[in-house]
Amino acid sequence: MLGAAGLLKGYKATSHWLTLDSLKAFGAEPVAARVVVDRNRVTGAGVTDGIDFGLTLAAKAVQLMMEYDPQPPFKSGNPKTADADTVKMLRAMTAPFDKKLDAVVKRLAK
Repeated sequence: MLGAAGLLKGYKATSHWLTLDSLKAFGAEPVAARVVVDRNRVTGAGVTDGIDFGLTLAAKAVQLMMEYDPQPPFKSGNPKTADADTVKMLRAMTAPFDKKLDAVVKRLAK
């Protein structure tokens, strides 16, 4: 949404790993990170990264209040650490979404 509004041109930004490269179409510099702060823009990656996004904007006390101390059961939270079969499976599962996303990005990035 920020990209479509023209608010990411010339900014570093992040998004879910499946859509990260789409940021280029909006003039952003994609960064593979959970949260990216570039000047007056803050972007977050995947679903759980939204917690980190919120904590980046809030405070350490909120993290303590939430007792946010993640200990995931698998090293599958990122395509760099997930096994190749899992990444391949998720890419196949999301192929229809990716096709629709590409069409939307092309339409909005004009």
